[in-house]
Amino acid sequence: FKEKITLNDNNPSVITIKKRLFYWNDMSGKDSLTSIYDKKTFESVKKFQTRHGLIADGIIGAGTIHALNFSKTKRKQQIIANLERWRWYPNEFSENYFIVNIPNYSLNVVENKDTTVVRKIVVGTNKRKTPILTSTLKTIVFNPTWTVPPTILKEDVVPAMKRNRNYLRNKNITIYNASGNVVDPSDWNENKPRSYRYVQSPGYNNSLGLMKIMFPNNYSVYLHDTNHRNYFEKHNRSLSSGCVRVENPLELAQHILSDSKNWSKEKIDALIETKKTTSIRITKKYTLYQWYWTAWSEKNELIFRYDVYELDADLYTKLRN
Repeated sequence: FKEKITLNDNNPSVITIKKRLFYWNDMSGKDSLTSIYDKKTFESVKKFQTRHGLIADGIIGAGTIHALNFSKTKRKQQIIANLERWRWYPNEFSENYFIVNIPNYSLNVVENKDTTVVRKIVVGTNKRKTPILTSTLKTIVFNPTWTVPPTILKEDVVPAMKRNRNYLRNKNITIYNASGNVVDPSDWNENKPRSYRYVQSPGYNNSLGLMKIMFPNNYSVYLHDTNHRNYFEKHNRSLSSGCVRVENPLELAQHILSDSKNWSKEKIDALIETKKTTSIRITKKYTLYQWYWTAWSEKNELIFRYDVYELDADLYTKLRN
């Protein structure tokens, strides 16, 4: 499906689209089923798009067609897979918690049964997936340094360094040898890239941005700010190397430290100015639920999300075998 269909277009596909909207109950009443993309159909498409986490602009493109073309059988299987996921989790949630829904690209902070913060997030790509886990938030690190991890070293840094020896210097990354001494990029041995440590200095353009939130886990992941702040404007936000990037993280830090005297906005801003790496223990107990839901119900409506890591069909098959 290459084209896009917009309001008042005349397109033979519109007849099938109208039938699908009736089929999924996003359109009701009577319709003449003409090939004109009229206002009524436009509003029904927007409703359908909202339920499926698509941009609700009424423009019919590939994503909308993909969701309209799902069969009821496939949707049932998706719901069954998501019901199974619920069985893995505790019935009782913690009093205060962060809940990350990976396919919804969302982070909600819930305190005392009340949602206090909602944030857009960026999650890992299908190749470098964000892990599903439950943990406890421990520390906020302001002005973090960033050490290049092995995968990024191998796939991104080494090829770039071979093309341009100043690649790391331009990104404010210092190379250290095994003895902890600084290595000049011209002395870097491209045949032994793993014998060095690569550390990016703190600052606004650090890969982790201005802060990260640490929690115990076996995947070396954390929540953090980012230097790609424009990613939050994108709709599909499966773009990171596995960690979860959070929009407007400094306000979030202020919220969870909830200490207006020691950690006011002014204090945090002043600390950021120093560019000094500083770790603060989080004293309030927050559980982190980093989970994966592609189907749920809201106000008696079924909500679906694109199965970004293609986990649903696999889980459904396992349940049936």
